[in-house]
Amino acid sequence: MSSSVARISNARRFKPWPYLLIAPSLIALGLILGFPVYKLISLSFERYGLAEIIAGEGVFVGLENFKETFTDPEFWNILKRTLFFTLGMVSVSIVVGAWLAHLMVKMHPGIRYVLNTVLILVWAMPQLVSISVWRWIFSFDFSIVTAVINSMGFEMDNHNYFVNTFSGFLIIGGCVAWGALPFITISIYAALTQVPKDLIEAAEIDGANPRQVFRNIIFPMLLPIYIILISLSIIWDFQVFSHIWIFLDSRPSAEYYTMAIYAFQKSFGLSEYGMGAAISLIMIFALVGVTGYYLRQMMRMGDE
Repeated sequence: MSSSVARISNARRFKPWPYLLIAPSLIALGLILGFPVYKLISLSFERYGLAEIIAGEGVFVGLENFKETFTDPEFWNILKRTLFFTLGMVSVSIVVGAWLAHLMVKMHPGIRYVLNTVLILVWAMPQLVSISVWRWIFSFDFSIVTAVINSMGFEMDNHNYFVNTFSGFLIIGGCVAWGALPFITISIYAALTQVPKDLIEAAEIDGANPRQVFRNIIFPMLLPIYIILISLSIIWDFQVFSHIWIFLDSRPSAEYYTMAIYAFQKSFGLSEYGMGAAISLIMIFALVGVTGYYLRQMMRMGDE
């Protein structure tokens, strides 16, 4: 009895080696991420403009930057626009990605191989290159889309698709979703290949139709991967910056402002670095809250 207790106590004894081995990585990560976050937090409580840059020191203003941000009607309009854009992009990316993944399961192996190759090539393409290609397709002077429409008998020479914010955001959103589809599609396809076929065959023998099989067997088993993909998509789409900035020649109008553009313009356009830091910190807290919620949901599913 005493020997078994001794073995249990030895097993529960603190073992420092795993923590010592991971310590260098944690220290490096802390230095790379910790210091910028610390500076961001401290800057958000200061008035830091051109005068303060010359003086070399910011003026502590407490929560004034946050108060001014939350009382600014423009902030709430931009937040609403960003949320709608994020919701639309996440919905389109997940739905289309899931649809393509289910198609890949039923495809001929040769066709599936070609589609996989195309998706990986799209995924490997640098973001700047893909945005530039999309911008060229919808350019003011040499748009392929405009040429196709003109060939159909409609006059649309030198049409600017970004004068209207609805069509502009559709194009930007299409480019964002196009870049996100490879990762989402391949991830869901990989998860689908792990669903036991005997469960699906048993359900079909019992008379379940494809919709019932998906709802009662496939979707519950894929729910963790959906939660991960939704969380990542929210994080990526909420902070979209490059697409809007490049599509609009680095001069987006206020109608195209999202939270990332808004924070950038406050900091580097108006030289209100404290305000920009406060807006960035609000974005971080919002994304941490969303991520924490989805992680908690995953932990609950694991406990069940």
